[in-house]
Amino acid sequence: MATLQHLLSVSRSLVVGTLHEPSGLKWLKSVTKKGLRGLDVLEARLDALAGMELPKKWPLPVIATARHPGEGGVGSLSQASRRRLLEEAIPWASALDVELRSARPLASVVAQAHQHGRTVILSHHDFKSTPSPASLKKLADRAAGEGADLFKVAALLRDPRDLQRLIELQLSSTKVPVVAMGMGGAGRFSRLVLSGFGSPLCYGWLGKPQVPGQWPALRLRELLDEVVPS
Repeated sequence: MATLQHLLSVSRSLVVGTLHEPSGLKWLKSVTKKGLRGLDVLEARLDALAGMELPKKWPLPVIATARHPGEGGVGSLSQASRRRLLEEAIPWASALDVELRSARPLASVVAQAHQHGRTVILSHHDFKSTPSPASLKKLADRAAGEGADLFKVAALLRDPRDLQRLIELQLSSTKVPVVAMGMGGAGRFSRLVLSGFGSPLCYGWLGKPQVPGQWPALRLRELLDEVVPS
């Protein structure tokens, strides 16, 4: 199976299907190879899947994350619990997504991931607003300094200027590639637009929607092929 790092070498935006509740896992366990067509990568939200039986063999590369409670994490997991979940995922995951706020407390996890050849995504989620251009640039620079291979930012879009900020970040010269996406009413539109401006990953849901502004993952490839120049 190709790794995420290998897939990132292609020019098109990769479609990520997020697993965050039982119906998504149930679908994955029963789906055929043909049914996966259009998906490139899976994301396992370990904070939301705690206690559920995960596949012993994954059909696609997996991004594993155990979300911080302050950035939408389920179950108010402690730092120690999230560390354990992430460390246990290193043998089977192609990448780890760690919140930028946790990069230093979980520096040993980031180091282990790199030692095992895994891609490290450091992320920032803002459910209230879109940070200023200067703040976004500082976040991207900080992620690079903390060992990110990719910096991911998801922010609430309140007006067109917020989307413009994310586009400018996506197009700017940063030390690591940026994965930008919007949430809220304009979230769906923003994900297609930002993929067109070079976002290497485009996230959608599997099973049930997770946050406002997401597409069903299985629709994304068709949409991206229609609207994003190859």
